[in-house]
Amino acid sequence: MTWEEKVGQLGGIRRLAETVGGKVSYNETSFEEIRKTQNGQIGFGAPQNYAHDLLPIANRVRSEQINNTRLGIPYITIADSVNGLMISGGTMFPGAISMGSTWNIPLYEQAIAAIREENIAMGTHWVLSPEVDLAKDPRNGRNGEMFGEDAYLVGEFAAHYINTMQEKDANGFVKVATTIKHWVYGSSSGGVNTASIQGGLNHILNDMGAPYVKAIRESNPLSLMVSYASVDQVPMSMNRYLNKKILRDLLGFKGLIMSDAGSIRNMYTQAKVATSFQDAGLKAIRGGLEHELSPRPPSVYPTLINSVNDSEVARLIDDSVRAILAIKFATGMFDLPLPSVENLNATLRNEKHLEVNRNISREAIVLLQNDGTLPLRQSSASRVALLGPYADVLNTGQYAANNASDPSYGSTFRRSLERQLGAENVKFVAGVDILSSNDSSGIDEAVSVAKEVGLAVVVLGSGWGSFDNSYESLHRTDGEGFSHPDLGFPGLQQRLLDAVLDAGVPSILVLSGGQTFLLNESTKRSKAILLHILFGAVNPSGKLTMTFPEAEGAFPVAYDYFPSDDEGGFGAATEYDWHLPELTRYAPIRFGFGLSYTTFDISSTSLRCRTNSNSNNSSSSTADACSEDGQVTVTATVTNTGSVAGKEVVQLYFRPEYTQIEFPVMKLIRFEKIDVAAGESKQVDLTVPFQELGYFIDGEWTVEKGLYNFWVGSSSRDEDLQSLNATLA
Repeated sequence: MTWEEKVGQLGGIRRLAETVGGKVSYNETSFEEIRKTQNGQIGFGAPQNYAHDLLPIANRVRSEQINNTRLGIPYITIADSVNGLMISGGTMFPGAISMGSTWNIPLYEQAIAAIREENIAMGTHWVLSPEVDLAKDPRNGRNGEMFGEDAYLVGEFAAHYINTMQEKDANGFVKVATTIKHWVYGSSSGGVNTASIQGGLNHILNDMGAPYVKAIRESNPLSLMVSYASVDQVPMSMNRYLNKKILRDLLGFKGLIMSDAGSIRNMYTQAKVATSFQDAGLKAIRGGLEHELSPRPPSVYPTLINSVNDSEVARLIDDSVRAILAIKFATGMFDLPLPSVENLNATLRNEKHLEVNRNISREAIVLLQNDGTLPLRQSSASRVALLGPYADVLNTGQYAANNASDPSYGSTFRRSLERQLGAENVKFVAGVDILSSNDSSGIDEAVSVAKEVGLAVVVLGSGWGSFDNSYESLHRTDGEGFSHPDLGFPGLQQRLLDAVLDAGVPSILVLSGGQTFLLNESTKRSKAILLHILFGAVNPSGKLTMTFPEAEGAFPVAYDYFPSDDEGGFGAATEYDWHLPELTRYAPIRFGFGLSYTTFDISSTSLRCRTNSNSNNSSSSTADACSEDGQVTVTATVTNTGSVAGKEVVQLYFRPEYTQIEFPVMKLIRFEKIDVAAGESKQVDLTVPFQELGYFIDGEWTVEKGLYNFWVGSSSRDEDLQSLNATLA
């Protein structure tokens, strides 16, 4: 390979086609110009592009690359795939925060398998997913892309995403390569997208980086994307210490390391740690980045051609080319035929995929408050006032194809409710715009309709998707680059809700989108608060994977805070641990919480220890003596004490009594979701090797001797947990 050919493999063309005037447009002149210096990978382009329109263009470009270049090295097609195809026409699954809320790993695997097959049908064999960042700060606009705030839960979902996507085909090729991202991110300053990260190595490995440890050691992702952030004042795009010494040497990551879109360029244009694009490229490749993802020209890595006489740079370029070629060989790019339109038609939105989507959507429902209003009975809710700007919007989420106005693409809440009750029985009034804070003229009409009907369903929220088929929408209030200075509803949505509640109309509040909202006194007056609404055909079984704060100043508010994060050392600890009524650590709705239309009782809890030989060390006890090479099993009996069948998530938390560095007040370590019929009891066994109960100290894995506290229950709330303990001898 010539140096030009080698450098060309280190980047790609992010947008193969644009949408112009509602039609897919392929700019051949622009494409050919970019292809001269960047031909490692291609991306499809704007999400409004339809798969059926785009596939012939993509095949033509891929064929030209193979047949009309000197070496015939194929492109690999790359795309985001958080909850489905990044182009229109595929099955759109719930966002990552919702799929995490199912706490159902086997069902999640089915969804990812469907998403994998639809990607393959488009010829996409490399995805920029899963996102394994921790949703610790509710102000972050990207929380909807994340699975939740807990490292163990995020690691579990990420590992199963990778294993399912990277399953091998009959020829031994990886079906779809994955990318874990963003190393390191999730707790950026102020929740701002590209802001710096505060914290040392212990915090990175035990918290933000813990899902990476699990994913790398259990699932072998083929690539990893660094974040925009600076850690210890060093941008991750040039952070040799974290990218090489920690990621490569300590954690053993073997795959390709790539930039986030434009993050190398940002070192020159934003962070001012490089004096030119060429200097930024040199610092990035020396910092461990082997591939550049660029949203639009100018890309930086083509400037590396000017430094090939530097022996170190030449070696790093060769290593980087080997990394991208390894992914192309692993995924069969040199061997597989181009995808066919016939297979595309048979795969996208087929009935099997739609059924999986229905199942996981049902289990993503999280019921947060209910005084008996739900489930609605059609006989008593024959007419409904449907209010709010999100009632007739298909809110698809971050990095999802978002032709939200196309009725064949999915069903809005309004269309679904009209099918359920009949269009004549659903009185829809938006009341307010999503963003406008000036026009309140529709609120009076909304209240009038609510009074007339006697039951209001108010759909409020925040969203990333484009609602008018333009890529950049004026309605965008959430997602990458859209952090939240407060946790209120955008525009005049809160005023609409207050007006309806002040009128005394029984109301059901539906929250739409990936943002965490401040549930103040007015929202608590709603008859029910939930993420999706049903008429009782499905019993809600989702559980929150983020904690809802009580006050905007009470950040961080994640359940796994450190003991010193409250004021308990200055007197008796109370729910107002910060000694300010308006700034409390008390969170009204906590991680792991979710209601059902039935009730469950968790009882007969016990704990036992076993060695690796499976022989009993001792009988069940509240203070078992365990060995470091053994495992602990916590057993509980779950009884459905209600009148309908339901699903319960049994959650196991732990912490060592004493540690060498500060340890969270509790951490999730296992969970299991089970179906329990009305009146039925089931036993659940949650087993954990003691080696998993350790933590990193300066890069060394440490398992403490002494007393361990365990809690088993239905959420992280104290009132939902029962305690047990064991001693590691």
